[in-house]
Amino acid sequence: MNKCFSPPRDRNYIDVQDYYNWCGMAQVSTRFEVYQLDADDKFVLRVSPKPRTRVGPFFGWRFAFFGYNIDLKSIFINNDDTDLNASIYSAAFGFDLFYRRVGGNYNINKLIVDDVDVSKYLRGEPFDGIHMGMTRISFNYIFNYKRYSQQAAFSQTHRQLISAGSAIAGIQYAHNRSDISWQQLTDKMNAISGTTLETSSLSAEQYNDEISLSGGYGYNWVFAKNWVLGVEATGSIGYLIQHTNNEYKPDADRSKFLNDVEAVLRKNIALGSTLRFALLYNSGPIFTGLQGVAFYYQHGNGVMMSRDLIASVYALVGVNF
Repeated sequence: MNKCFSPPRDRNYIDVQDYYNWCGMAQVSTRFEVYQLDADDKFVLRVSPKPRTRVGPFFGWRFAFFGYNIDLKSIFINNDDTDLNASIYSAAFGFDLFYRRVGGNYNINKLIVDDVDVSKYLRGEPFDGIHMGMTRISFNYIFNYKRYSQQAAFSQTHRQLISAGSAIAGIQYAHNRSDISWQQLTDKMNAISGTTLETSSLSAEQYNDEISLSGGYGYNWVFAKNWVLGVEATGSIGYLIQHTNNEYKPDADRSKFLNDVEAVLRKNIALGSTLRFALLYNSGPIFTGLQGVAFYYQHGNGVMMSRDLIASVYALVGVNF
């Protein structure tokens, strides 16, 4: 395990803190999300849940770090959401598993139907007719792992002593699924705005598998003793294997070539990006600070495009011993 997770590094740049075996941490986190479905300018639906705050303890031994977050909202309000995350960070690579099932609890932010903006009638209205699921497995490799420590910024188990950066490359697999209840949306529109929604040409069901490649760069800035500001940005492009039979309808004003390109982009190409930051104080036995991560995912089914932005901010304090 030492050879795999703790290969030789430049001790002038990284303190691997191998003199500690155990770690305890308390964490408070808040998550924000915006989800949008759109079909060109004819239909746009943008929803978001209220920010969710979670608290929880974490405990670790050298190579393993375990914890449990309690969603303060779910203590008082029943919801069907499931959100599980697992990560492994070593010197040279990172592995992430992300499992998510969302059963509604959204509020409407924007709604455009047939180029008519009816947002003012529905803004802030609750809507539980969207159900989403995502299972994502990703693997990332750190090229300059001998001098740049991802662990120093994002798992607090090491310390960055001198500023350094590294290129990052990875591969991901994802299984995506989402669906919307047109009947619920139509009923809500009729009840509040008196408008109707024609759904014969729209299909919001998305059910696909994704293989994608990613690349980016990370940098840890040691601006004072025991302090580090870490920023990591990556982007990804992937190919979608669709399991729903939705065909892109060509635009009569475009050439066949442009319509073919648009069809591939809307049905078979997935785009994503990830931005992480960390501001940490780590003296060795004690660490505290702020961390944040934002994910953006975009994929379609040939008719509808799905765009999801998820951002989380963490405040943490812990001890190594």
